[in-house]
Amino acid sequence: MNIGLVAEVKWEVREVCLQLKLRLLDAHDEIWGADLNGHVIRLCLSGMVPAVSKERVGRFLDSKKLDLMICSGLAGALRPNIMVGDVIIQSSDPSLVKTAELALKERGIPFHVGPLVTVSSPVLTPAARRDLATKSGAIAVDMESQTIAALCRERGIPSLAMKGVSDGIDDDLSPILGGFESINIPRIALRVLSRPGTWPLAARLARHSYVAADHLGHGVWATLTRLR
Repeated sequence: MNIGLVAEVKWEVREVCLQLKLRLLDAHDEIWGADLNGHVIRLCLSGMVPAVSKERVGRFLDSKKLDLMICSGLAGALRPNIMVGDVIIQSSDPSLVKTAELALKERGIPFHVGPLVTVSSPVLTPAARRDLATKSGAIAVDMESQTIAALCRERGIPSLAMKGVSDGIDDDLSPILGGFESINIPRIALRVLSRPGTWPLAARLARHSYVAADHLGHGVWATLTRLR
């Protein structure tokens, strides 16, 4: 089976990268590859700019004859019971959901099955998240999963979204991310360095992102090893 995996950056799925010992196949589109249990694994690093991500993933899907796409990455909770480090599972294929559930249960990683909503810019405040939850019916929000799922549907490729929750519904990220339409790490770092009042929040967000990525990476790796 040819399996595609998408992440914004390798750090989000570092456990997968560590286990697979990926090799760089395409420097321009950040495509990495390895073999696992007879499967061909291809990782596409989509980046953090939504427009660039969509184009890069589209080229990836068109150039590789994939049997399955796994969309990984971080997400924000839209329900009070969803905690930092939980993993969100979404797929229109019940067998893929079941495989991911069994893998996460095996690793003892808390998870939730339900719809994700994709937005074009970060949702930063508790009020904005609650409003989005009411309007969308989703349990978590990200910036790429539904776009990638649509690209897969157009090509008849089954897809599975697995997202690690890095911020809760009551977290206010606006002191750090307010005014940015997309995640721009250098500009965000400059803002934090120039505003000491944001340092405790930045440290907390960094810890939360680490936990989310750690659970996500182990969960995706466990899911990959269960595929037949």
